Amino acid sequence: MSAQFKEFDCRGDVRLRIGQDRDSAAAVYTVCSRSLARVSPVFDRMLYGGFAEGRSNQGKDAEDWIVDLPEDKPAAMAVLLSITHGRFEQVPKALSVDELYDVTVLTNFYDATSTLGPWSNKWKAAIEKVERESNELMPKILWISWELGWKNTFTVLSRRMVLESEASMFLTGADQIQFPPDIIERISTIRIQTLRALLGIFGEMIENLAVVDEKPRWCRYAVWMGHHRCESMILGSITFCLIRAGLWPLPDADEVEESVMAIYSKMTNIIIHDIGPAENSRVDHNECNPGPFLLDRVQTVMGQIPNPVATLHTEYMDEQMRKLN
Repeated sequence: MSAQFKEFDCRGDVRLRIGQDRDSAAAVYTVCSRSLARVSPVFDRMLYGGFAEGRSNQGKDAEDWIVDLPEDKPAAMAVLLSITHGRFEQVPKALSVDELYDVTVLTNFYDATSTLGPWSNKWKAAIEKVERESNELMPKILWISWELGWKNTFTVLSRRMVLESEASMFLTGADQIQFPPDIIERISTIRIQTLRALLGIFGEMIENLAVVDEKPRWCRYAVWMGHHRCESMILGSITFCLIRAGLWPLPDADEVEESVMAIYSKMTNIIIHDIGPAENSRVDHNECNPGPFLLDRVQTVMGQIPNPVATLHTEYMDEQMRKLN
């Protein structure tokens, strides 16, 4: 497969050879080294410092000065080069999530994200539409939001990932996608804590219903050393529902593959049966039904989920927004 050539500066003095793997040929871009050095301190050190790619180690013209960047992606680099060389008509008005992710990973590496400022808001409008429709793209949008200083989007997505991410995302996604520092660890920890709290509500209730006779009983009409049909009915009903939901025996939070929202949905849909009013008596065991109590505790846990976004995240995004504006 032959290389793809493109000239970003007709008087360019260096050629960048981008990419080149099994699936695609390298893209060779003729560029102005000074334009790159002005917008990127990384390129400045690479091209005019003591590195092997530097000007002092090359020939006198672009035919001799070639810099290999095999890890970079040609399409993302083309966006950056169009901006740095004033070819604004070639800058896409809209980018897909994958494309913008690649661009921001690239500009983060070269410390050149500030060059994206004039296009950031246009790209944001398109990304926000996709954000509401696809959970799979949340990790990449999280990175994009971090790098472009979209603080509100970053905060909302971080919470959504706590609630909606399955365990597989933390096992494979963290190796394949670039994340802001410490955020994926915080999201994972809060997810596990929330699952542990939700499962613990039902675990504690089951323990209360299965206590020996000498301990206080859940049934408010329990007779000392008597047979407690009320508690047996409730315990059996809870267990049956948990079995149908795939949550029996109650798993450890670390072993749960599903998202917090999936577990929450199962728990709020559990219907607990009781033996109701006793015959020839004013006793009504419907008052013993723990359903409302359990639902209230579940709602409390969901309402107290911590914010995974730390001060270091907001400070970085504030600084990025300042640079982009």
